[in-house]
Amino acid sequence: LTMFAVAIISPSIFVDSTFSSLAVHSCALDLYIILGRNTISPDIYSWGLGNYILFSVFGFLIGNAINRVRFERYVFSESAKELADIQRRYAYYDQMTGLKNRRAYDEKLSWLAKNAPAEFCIVSADLNGLKKANDAIGHRAGDELITGAAECLSAAFEGIDTIYRTGGDEFCVIMTGPIAKAQLCIARLEDLMSQWKGRYNSSISISTGVASNENHDSIESIVAAADQNMYEYKRNYYISQGIDRRRR
Repeated sequence: LTMFAVAIISPSIFVDSTFSSLAVHSCALDLYIILGRNTISPDIYSWGLGNYILFSVFGFLIGNAINRVRFERYVFSESAKELADIQRRYAYYDQMTGLKNRRAYDEKLSWLAKNAPAEFCIVSADLNGLKKANDAIGHRAGDELITGAAECLSAAFEGIDTIYRTGGDEFCVIMTGPIAKAQLCIARLEDLMSQWKGRYNSSISISTGVASNENHDSIESIVAAADQNMYEYKRNYYISQGIDRRRR
């Protein structure tokens, strides 16, 4: 009977919760009472029931202690995982915009140098008027333009995993496909900018330039061409606005 009690109680030590442990004890006790009452002599039955209750108490306490340790290990494991995720996000993502950061951009360029797809484009983008907004209204207005630019870029292109904030008001998009695809996205960006309106700023403007691997034989030359096209766009923008670029 003692061995019977041990055999029934021992599994409860390895269950995953207090509720499960109580269920095991209740079922085992019911089984003992129903089967043992009519098959075991009264004195042995009472002695066995006492042993059962004793082992049940110890099994329940030991099971709870083990489950508590399991729970603590689980919490620690989940916390460590969350911390690792947070550290990775701080390492590769810009906290203001949620876009990938300069470090992720540089690593992507290094990867492309060795694993370039058949067709891909690099779009250089630069926010216009950030300094003017910061000086005239305050940094809240400047921050609004930066986050607004990130939102417009994310909506126009393939998603935040392809868009990088490489500087204060500088962005870059790396996307697969021909340059015509990138130009369609830029047209969509222009439409989104025309509809954008913020709390501190009534409009937003982003200069863009695109280049592809079709006519360039290195990552550096593609980046340089995209930057050159973007600066040409920016120069024409400021000319059309009658703004002295040195005051932007």
